[in-house]
Amino acid sequence: MSLFEAAAAGHTFNFVFFFVLYKAKSQIEREMLSSLVTHHLKNKKMKTLNLLSKCFAFSFILLLTLGSKTIAQDCKNFYYMSNNTEVEMTMYDKNGAKSGVQTWKISDVKKDGSDFQSTINSTFTNEKGEEITKATGTYKCSGGKLMADIRMSIPQDQAKQAKLGEAELNKAYLEYPSNLSEGMQLPDAFFDMEVNTSGIPSTAHFEMKNRKVVGKEKITSDAGSWDAYKIAYDASMKIKMIGIGIPMVMQTTEWFVPDFGVVKSETFSKKGNKMGSTLLTKLKK
Repeated sequence: MSLFEAAAAGHTFNFVFFFVLYKAKSQIEREMLSSLVTHHLKNKKMKTLNLLSKCFAFSFILLLTLGSKTIAQDCKNFYYMSNNTEVEMTMYDKNGAKSGVQTWKISDVKKDGSDFQSTINSTFTNEKGEEITKATGTYKCSGGKLMADIRMSIPQDQAKQAKLGEAELNKAYLEYPSNLSEGMQLPDAFFDMEVNTSGIPSTAHFEMKNRKVVGKEKITSDAGSWDAYKIAYDASMKIKMIGIGIPMVMQTTEWFVPDFGVVKSETFSKKGNKMGSTLLTKLKK
C-alpha cells in the first residue's frame, strides 16, 4: 500500500495529512512526516486503525506547530483601523473626578495586503466641554502588531500641567506585539518635539521605558467589557526652556486588548501619587 493510499483510508487523516504537507516550510519537514507514515506501513502487524490514529496525532501536533506560525491577529478588528469610528476616552483627575474627554475620530484607513494604516484626529475638551487641544497621528498595523503614534499617547492632563503649547513632533511609534503574555518585555520608545508656549520656543524629550506586561484583568465601562493585558512602564518628559531643563517623571499603567486597543490608563508621580486616569467610555462605528 502506498503512502497516498494510506492517506485515502480515512477522510480526517486525509485532510490533516495533506494540510500539514502544504504547511510544511521545508523539504526536511515533509520528509519527516512521510518517513514516519512509511515506517508504520512496513509494520504489517499494526492494525489500520492504530496506524491512522498515530499518524493523525502526529499530524495534528505538526499542524499546530506549523500553523501557529502563520496565524496572525487580524488588524482590521482594532478600533484604530475602523474607518469613521469615533472613540471617547474620559479623563479623570487624581481624585477620580471627570476632568475632560479626549475624542478620537478614525479616518483615511488604507489597506496594503495584510498591512493597515489610519489617520486619527484627536480633540481634548475640559470638564466644561471647552476645546483645549487638538492632535493628528498615524497608526499602523501589520500581522496583528500595532504601531501606535506616540503623539497620541501623551497624557493630556500631564501635558496641560507641563503647559505645552503648540508642538511639532517627530514621528515615533509605540509597539504592541500580537502575541502578548504575562511577563513579556516590550520595546521602549522615545521622541523629541519643538514646543511653542506663549511665544517662547523650547524643546521636549519624551521617553517610555521598561514596558512590561504585568498581568491580565477585566475592564468594564459603558462602552463594553474586555479581557485586557496590563502593561506598566516608566514615562519621563523633560522640557528645556531658555536653557533650563524642567523634568517630569511618571509611572504609567495601561490596559490593552489584543485585536481591539487600549481601553484604560492610569498615571502616577514618581512618588506614587495618582495624577490621573482615562477610560474608554464610548465607541461609535
